[in-house]
Amino acid sequence: MTTPFVPKHIVLTTFGTHGDIVPFIGIAKQLQALGHRPVLATSSFFAPLAAQHGVEFHPVAPHHSQHDKDLGLLQTERLQKAFHPLTGGKFVMEKLVYPYMDQICDELAQACEGADLLVAPPTTPWAHLVAHRVGMPWKSLIVQALTLSVQSAQDPPVVSNHLSLRPLPKWIGERNYARAFKWLRDSSRAMIKPLDDKAREYGIFNKQSNPMFEGCISPRGSIALFPELMMRKPLPTDLPGQVSFAGFNYFDGNTAPLSDELEAFLQAGEPPVVFSLGSSLWFQAKRFYPVWSRMCERLGVRAIFLAGEGALPTPLPAGQVVAGWASVGALFPRCKAVVNPGGCGISSQVMNAGIPQLIVPFGMDQPDNAARLTQLGAALSVKPGQAKDKTFELALHRLVKDTALHARAKSLRQEINAECGTVEVARLLDLELQNTSHVAKNPCVHPVNPARAPI
Repeated sequence: MTTPFVPKHIVLTTFGTHGDIVPFIGIAKQLQALGHRPVLATSSFFAPLAAQHGVEFHPVAPHHSQHDKDLGLLQTERLQKAFHPLTGGKFVMEKLVYPYMDQICDELAQACEGADLLVAPPTTPWAHLVAHRVGMPWKSLIVQALTLSVQSAQDPPVVSNHLSLRPLPKWIGERNYARAFKWLRDSSRAMIKPLDDKAREYGIFNKQSNPMFEGCISPRGSIALFPELMMRKPLPTDLPGQVSFAGFNYFDGNTAPLSDELEAFLQAGEPPVVFSLGSSLWFQAKRFYPVWSRMCERLGVRAIFLAGEGALPTPLPAGQVVAGWASVGALFPRCKAVVNPGGCGISSQVMNAGIPQLIVPFGMDQPDNAARLTQLGAALSVKPGQAKDKTFELALHRLVKDTALHARAKSLRQEINAECGTVEVARLLDLELQNTSHVAKNPCVHPVNPARAPI
């Protein structure tokens, strides 16, 4: 007998910039198509974006307007501090998150009232606290390979442009590496005191579970919004819990056709190289784009610069154009290569287009992504400190001329998912919810039954 379909109320919460929010909107749209009721719960700044895509929205702190008022810093200044290689993480938590912990938890709890499931990335380490407070199950959605590798002694991460943990397990052994990393985490526990305090308030404090690491991985398992090939081969056996790999996300939130100006430019000559700094580093355009424009002119490379007004001097050299915004899903397949910072969203779009990329990683997950993508053979990487000198120009020349690089990018396109990963995420969530008509209310006591877990 066929089990009747039961629509579910699913809360999707996340935290970050436009690039962090868009995948969750894509998942919400797919859940809607399956008949469910998804709600996006994040900063009120993104309410118009959710409305544009017909996604139900619930505001959850921290809100951009609060940061504007309380910190007295422009968005560009906040982003600069957030991407600082040494103090970025500390700034994000101590200035952008911790002062609002009570409000964050209260507003997310309100969003979860009557919901069947909470879906959250590990970058919202308060989500599992709220799930316990409300008494509802939750699921981890992992967007970056870094989140998994930071907990693996078999596939350790590149932490920054100046620190890679990858060689350590080979030098000191996996067991010693795991012990040393645990000691480092435990010794820095004071930095996450507000999260521990909230856990104590809710009666779930666990000294053995760090809320920034294993604590933010659901016992029900995780879904990774990237393919397995981003991890070490063979797949590490020490990943945190059960992980289902849904594949890359190709939804960029922009369904508008390319502008007439871009269409005319694309049709006027050879496929160009696209330069994009993404949604979190756009403020760096004035620093790098003029230099890269001159390099393109010297190399005879046609170029499209995705940037705001004033990022480049005018008039531009022949064969170059600036576009304020464009659907990269529509643009990249018609281009020769892409220069970008290596964020998950844009780099996966490049791979889907079957073209190579030159990555300039600034911080957060970007250095780790760059290392993994270059290892796959379809990307080059140059550190920001070298991105205005001969090192970058030589890399740009290779990006355009290296036939083996282009061939590998084209073949790699056949190895990754053709369908958008958001479709698979929604399918996996739907499968689990439909297979658990009476979902356990306490995720700390009732982890998912492995026999029913989606593979």
